[in-house]
This record gives sequence, structure tokens and C-alpha cells, in this order.
Amino acid sequence: MTAGLSRHRLVVEADAHPNLMLRLLEPFAIHDVQPTRIRLDGPADGRIDPANLGGMRAEIAFVASHALAERLWARIDVMVPVRTSHLVSSALSEAAA
Repeated sequence: MTAGLSRHRLVVEADAHPNLMLRLLEPFAIHDVQPTRIRLDGPADGRIDPANLGGMRAEIAFVASHALAERLWARIDVMVPVRTSHLVSSALSEAAA
């Protein structure tokens, strides 16, 4: 059932924006991938100034094939608010499956 699947963590640094999380999660919904953990760190004061956008950091953990993880990363990496992104992958052990 887990053959060919790996654990992945996509880390994204992007401009702060009220709909950033929706934009980051849309590719996962399109490809029927359910994130297993999501963390979003925004501006420390919680305020977003449209004239001077701060930064946000998102970490999205999920299980998928390596090819699908690469496809999700490629889609997110080219989004306008994204400054940088990287994908970290590891094998899925049978004990954790």
C-alpha cells in the first residue's frame, strides 16, 4: 500500500499575504494529496502591511511518490509570492506505515 511512497517536507519562504496558505495548499488539493502537518510562521506582530510585505515561512509535510512531490514543489516554487523553497524527502519505513 505504501510502495513507492516517501515522506516529504516542503519549506517555503514567501511574501506575507492573507491568502498565502490557500495558494500553497491548492496544488495539494488538485493532486489529491493530504498534508500530514502544516506550520505557518508569519510576521511576529501578526500585521501585514500591503505597502511593505514582510515574510512568511510555511512547512508542509506529506506522503507521496517522489515524482508527485517534485511536481508539487515545481508548482509552488513558481508562485509569485514565493521567495525560495526547498523539498526534503526521506524513505517511508514499514513500521511508520
